[in-house]
Amino acid sequence: MMPALKRRYWIMATITIAAVLLGIILYFVLVPEDAPITRKKPHIIIIMADDLGRNDVGFHGSNQIPTPNIDALAYNGIILDKFYTQYACTPSRAALLTGNYPLRYGIHGSPIRAGQNRSLPEDVTIMPEHLKKLGYKTHLVGKWHLGAAYKKSTPLRRGFDTHFGYWHGFVGYFDYTAIYELTNETNAKGLDVHDGFQPVWSAQGKYATELFTEKAIEVIDGHDGDEPLFLFLAHLAPHTGTDGTELGVPNSTLSDIKYEYIKDPRRRLYADVVNLMDESVGKVVEKLSDKNMLQNSIILFLSDNGAQTVGVYENSGSNWPLRGLKLTEFEGGVRAAAAIFSPLFEKSGYVNKELIHLTDLLPTFFAAAGGDPETLGTIDGINQWDTLSKNLSTNRTEVLLNINEVENASAIITTNGRYKFLQGTYNSGFYDHHYGDSGRGPEVPPFSVNTILESSTYEAIRGIVAAPLTNDKVKELRAQTDLSWCRNDNETYPMDCRKGCLFNLDEDPCEITNIIETEKEIEGKLRGRLDDFKKVMVPQPEEVFDEASNPIFYNNTWCTWLDDDLCFKTPKLQK
Repeated sequence: MMPALKRRYWIMATITIAAVLLGIILYFVLVPEDAPITRKKPHIIIIMADDLGRNDVGFHGSNQIPTPNIDALAYNGIILDKFYTQYACTPSRAALLTGNYPLRYGIHGSPIRAGQNRSLPEDVTIMPEHLKKLGYKTHLVGKWHLGAAYKKSTPLRRGFDTHFGYWHGFVGYFDYTAIYELTNETNAKGLDVHDGFQPVWSAQGKYATELFTEKAIEVIDGHDGDEPLFLFLAHLAPHTGTDGTELGVPNSTLSDIKYEYIKDPRRRLYADVVNLMDESVGKVVEKLSDKNMLQNSIILFLSDNGAQTVGVYENSGSNWPLRGLKLTEFEGGVRAAAAIFSPLFEKSGYVNKELIHLTDLLPTFFAAAGGDPETLGTIDGINQWDTLSKNLSTNRTEVLLNINEVENASAIITTNGRYKFLQGTYNSGFYDHHYGDSGRGPEVPPFSVNTILESSTYEAIRGIVAAPLTNDKVKELRAQTDLSWCRNDNETYPMDCRKGCLFNLDEDPCEITNIIETEKEIEGKLRGRLDDFKKVMVPQPEEVFDEASNPIFYNNTWCTWLDDDLCFKTPKLQK
């Protein structure tokens, strides 16, 4: 009996070992190399600033505007040095959520304005809808800006479980009024802050950044941490509010005192708007930590495009030393401030120099969530997880910045961000120049790493980062993102790209020297790629204000006016 028993144990042990080995073999055979290894689906948090300048965060080397919470994420995470967006609000949000260039949907030009029946096509599946299929709870707080003529165009019909915020491009920081200018003397204006579909009049008087932060924290607080969360916090800050000129702060006198070293009084307001948004980031990270969700989170901070230093919706932001503004495809308009943090990355605390575009976020986050990016279909975005987590070379070879047939402007980048072809001019050339404060004068307070170490964000992540942050480490990372060498502030550099410009961004990120005459072969290839994209471009529709949308008909609120079952329940007011 004993030999038989031993033989039985030996057989069982052999089977167990074989099963384990088979499992290991199958794992390496079946699991893609670029799949992130996590025990649970990670929480995905996107915090988007609106019209933030690339030079208006500390991690790009300026001490003028304190952003210690954002900097704590950047220095302990990954600074995205070649992160590209679209040139304005609506196109950037479309690229982010669809994984495709917005010209495929005809929304690649001017942002959607209140009262226009324009929207992201309803047959396009977007990020929250994809993530819901993987078991995510999905929430949007703040700005939508992808259409609101019908309920089916708004967040609750596009995959978000909840939405608290505004549907259109911008609102007042305190009154939440959105305006469409009809003539020089008359406007269509009304309340645009909704909880789902319901207008929230009680929001008036509350500061937008603080209100949206409170709502984001409520989402996290009420979330079951065992379920994956997708939270998109899309701030109004630091876009101008109400009539396109407001830079709302709780106390402008205090702003003047805090930033007395900034000469421009309007930029002092802007600085406070940005600093208050930075505090919002700290509160969100702190709440994730309190809920024991931070260790399994991916947090992306980014701007939707560059700052609008001058011109329409001017906010005094700075893209220094880059050329151009929002509403241009020069670097200042599309090379945005962005950083990403996650304990799930294999490498962190570095500057990523690879070419990354907004469209890459959908497949990257989908892969991080355990999905197969191949099931997303043919899209323009690529999975950049290994590019981020392991600091490997990207597979992206080009970025189409835009083809704007209305403004007769186009731009494309190739060779991992080296060469850029741009044709066109913006606002009759007014936007084509170098603008913005360097934030590096002797009047600016000196940098101290203690401001970061004492931030809410660093307090929250201190226990899960690989090594303590030091002054030397910060200096090292800042040096890698420093572009101050690329131009002289005391000189002007006129540039006429109406017939086309070619830049070597590796050597000339400030777009000073047009090399098109000496690089005809590269010019030809890039013009050819633009011609390829023109074949799939959906033309922009005519921009028309629908008078039936006027809030004066609907108790002075903006609503989905083409839906009989919502707006028309509200008694119409007479003009």
